[in-house]
Amino acid sequence: MNRKIDDQDYLNYLLQSLNVKELKQICRENDIKGFSKLKKSELIDFIIDSFSEEEIKEVINKNEIEIITKEIDLAINKINGHDRELISSIKIVNPENHEVEIIFKGFNWENTSFLSITPENIDDPERDCDCRVGANSGFCSHFWAGFILSLKQDWFNLSNWTLTKLPDDFKEKIEMIKLTKMPTGGKTDEISENIVMTDESSEDNQFMEFVGKSITVYEGEISDLEKKEQDFQGNITVYYIITLKSAKLGPRVQKKSDFREEKIKSVEELNLRISEKIFDENDVKIGDNISGNGKLTRDNFLRIYIVKNIRKIQKIMEGI
Repeated sequence: MNRKIDDQDYLNYLLQSLNVKELKQICRENDIKGFSKLKKSELIDFIIDSFSEEEIKEVINKNEIEIITKEIDLAINKINGHDRELISSIKIVNPENHEVEIIFKGFNWENTSFLSITPENIDDPERDCDCRVGANSGFCSHFWAGFILSLKQDWFNLSNWTLTKLPDDFKEKIEMIKLTKMPTGGKTDEISENIVMTDESSEDNQFMEFVGKSITVYEGEISDLEKKEQDFQGNITVYYIITLKSAKLGPRVQKKSDFREEKIKSVEELNLRISEKIFDENDVKIGDNISGNGKLTRDNFLRIYIVKNIRKIQKIMEGI
């Protein structure tokens, strides 16, 4: 690989992905002394300054592919909804310069990542990220999500990528990741463009087009009920998590004439959150077949897709 940047700079990028324990292990493996009280940034500088050029090459060769693979796998988990942090929005802010901004959201935090890969900067792309790894030009999972997006946009060819090694199965890993362009809803002279990125090989892909939108659950049999309590400043709220099996859902329509059968999806399992009031009024029990309207969201804490904001449900009686 004909990498254009200095090996010291490249090792600096790689080591940003490691934690303090992992960095100290590198010191031990290479008989480096005097590292015990150093913080992460100090450890990285200390390691690089302690090695000769040949030793730096050895450390890169030993650790590079493992570090890169770990971050790429984490990026794919964010794309397909399997991580505690998910992609909230993707915006192409400047198509000419291949500038993309991706916002990632967790339970109570948010990271914004910027990336621009062009023929002029492909040797060391322009990038920035709110996370600790990306803020220091490291190859964080947020960077790799943007990398995959840029590749799917045909902004560069893998044959021209020389900055890092990639896993042997990288092409297979991302083969089923697809992009969908969405209108911004802004002024006509705006050049920004919103993108949805989904992994069609993921089980969660069936929900992705409905996330954040009002939907109708047309039917589903209750297979599980769980009573929960939420304490907010001393106020206890009781609610229920309902699990449906063999559910059918689709976009909520305002008029019957807007209904389209092809928009309906069948899923093996779907979760609903209902209030104690709705639960009591409907005498909900396992085995009931129900329908209702609500908003599909991803609960990052429970790591499930769940329909919330349900105002009422209806029992579907057999034979009617």
